Amino acid sequence: MVLVVGYLFMAQSVIAQSTGLEFSAVAGISKSSIVGESESWKDPVGGMGGVIVTFAKILNESLWFRAELNLSMQGAKWEEENAGMGVISGRVNLLYLNLPVVARYQHESGFFGELGIQPGFLLSAKDKYEGTSEDYKDYVNAFDFGIPIGIGYEFKNNLGVGLRVVPGITNINKDPDGESTAKDRNLVAALRVTYAFKKK
Repeated sequence: MVLVVGYLFMAQSVIAQSTGLEFSAVAGISKSSIVGESESWKDPVGGMGGVIVTFAKILNESLWFRAELNLSMQGAKWEEENAGMGVISGRVNLLYLNLPVVARYQHESGFFGELGIQPGFLLSAKDKYEGTSEDYKDYVNAFDFGIPIGIGYEFKNNLGVGLRVVPGITNINKDPDGESTAKDRNLVAALRVTYAFKKK
């Protein structure tokens, strides 16, 4: 993931110099959860990184549309009772390609707030427990949808910091046998750092 983010960072720097669009690089540490009807999920720490493009002014210089492409490491730890073995624990690792689109209002002081939509596409799902790792994609829906909500501050030197929370609104669980499943959703809170490649 680090190599991919590094490549995206360099690529969007070149593009920003040759187009009228404003590009930014973003990276962050996230706290991901799976919440809903299941009781066994616990919270791990993940990470995310990607690129942002500011592409449409809505109102003067304060309100803009921003589109983003990011890789997000999500999932949750789990525990369950097993007869004869006691408590078994493991972790489901989910990797998503997310494409959030947000409307951002930025005050002249540097503070901003943002709200939007986030479709996401599952790239990988692994269930790790007892020293083994198994493919888990058959049990996770390929499409996810969330509502990104964020606040933060952008400094004069083009650096920005922000907190974004993305509550999911779609059920992530899928039963390969077509039976009914528990309804669980992703919930991610990320501390994000951005750098904007603004035209001089």
